[in-house]
Amino acid sequence: MTPFPEIDSGPADRIWASYFSKHRPPDAALRRVILRLHNQGEHEHVIHAIQSALLNGQSQPWMYEVLALSMEIAGRPEEDVQRVLLSLTDFGNANFESMMYSAAYLLRFDREEMALRLYRQASRQFPERAEPYILGLKLARKHPGDDNIRWATTGILEYGWTKNYEQLHQEAEDAIVEESRRLRKAQDAPALAALQKAIEQAKRRDLMVTLTWNGPADLDLIVEEPGGTVCSFDSPDSPGGGIHLHDGFGPSAKNCREEYVCPQGVSGTYRLRIKHAWGDVVGRRAQLTVTEHVGTPQEKTTRQTVKIGAEAAVVPITLEGGRRTRPRTVATSQIDPISAAQPQRRSPQRGGIELAGHDESVRDRFNESRRDSAAIAGVKHAAQSSGAVGFQSVISTVNEGTFLQVNPVVSADRRYVRVAVNPRFTTLTDVFTFSFLNGSAGVETGVGNVGGGQQGQ
Repeated sequence: MTPFPEIDSGPADRIWASYFSKHRPPDAALRRVILRLHNQGEHEHVIHAIQSALLNGQSQPWMYEVLALSMEIAGRPEEDVQRVLLSLTDFGNANFESMMYSAAYLLRFDREEMALRLYRQASRQFPERAEPYILGLKLARKHPGDDNIRWATTGILEYGWTKNYEQLHQEAEDAIVEESRRLRKAQDAPALAALQKAIEQAKRRDLMVTLTWNGPADLDLIVEEPGGTVCSFDSPDSPGGGIHLHDGFGPSAKNCREEYVCPQGVSGTYRLRIKHAWGDVVGRRAQLTVTEHVGTPQEKTTRQTVKIGAEAAVVPITLEGGRRTRPRTVATSQIDPISAAQPQRRSPQRGGIELAGHDESVRDRFNESRRDSAAIAGVKHAAQSSGAVGFQSVISTVNEGTFLQVNPVVSADRRYVRVAVNPRFTTLTDVFTFSFLNGSAGVETGVGNVGGGQQGQ
């Protein structure tokens, strides 16, 4: 490897431009020399060395962070530092994760407005991810222009269903009050009307279900949605749009409730399965409240009493006019059927239950009910005493036809855009069914793929 130039051999811009135009040092060696220059306080050399490496196609992901930091220390203009920080996103594929990371890094340099812009850009890629709205609300309240408040508050009210969603929604409501007061003071009637309309739209809920009871008992609400998706305490976020908000148990009357909300649901029949987990329910009765199209003129609420017995009660509900047209992106939950069949203590999660202070018989009934509920949600397991093998169904989507994928990539020096074009032709060759050992049916599909790729600049 050719030695790096001496920093006193000439102006920083010239010696590093000349070196990188002729040499390509190993990545590790370049990192070491940049670190040494930084520790020596030679920030101008760090800046020109990294810039020259980028211009000569020798970029590395860490360079933009170090370059921005060195430029900040050297007192370079804020616009130049901001442009470097934006390159953190351009270096990769400009995906959701890189935008969120770049926004967090921008905040270290007090670039709040630019970070807010990146949060908004990330929310356009994944509108139903709550993180951009939650992180962006604080910034939006400090920079309310450009409809930032409306974007953050409507996003939280519509998609912010995290563990502490009540607090998040209250913060959004407070921000709405402040923004409304500001718009009235500025006499901006159109903006105020647009804010109120957007908030009304964000508060719409296609379906809400609440199950309540009395007594030292636990009931489970499992919602089988149209299309085969299931929402329960084990799978609180459903691709069908449903969210299991609360998994309660007695004896406290305040906690004796199960809650399910589907802000944007699929039209069709929802099967509400109410299962007796353990304990004594007062009167062997529970109250089921179903509200459709919340926040619209078509809002309708029905209440009915459900008899609790040994078998799970099933109540079908038909939803018309559901607004969901595509599946909701949720984190995949992997359930081990063998572990599900073994009694174990559950650590408290969102709406979780800690059976401290109960005797063994109560815990055994609780664990047995959880295993049965897991089977209802699609996990098939064998009895532990029989030692049989358990199976878990895997559902996947196979697309058929012609597909075209285009991926643009920005060069490190931000002067060129390279486009990768990848056409793919998929044909289903055969579909046949088979049976598992325990008699349940399965389907296997044969797929033929023909693909090709092309790049252009």
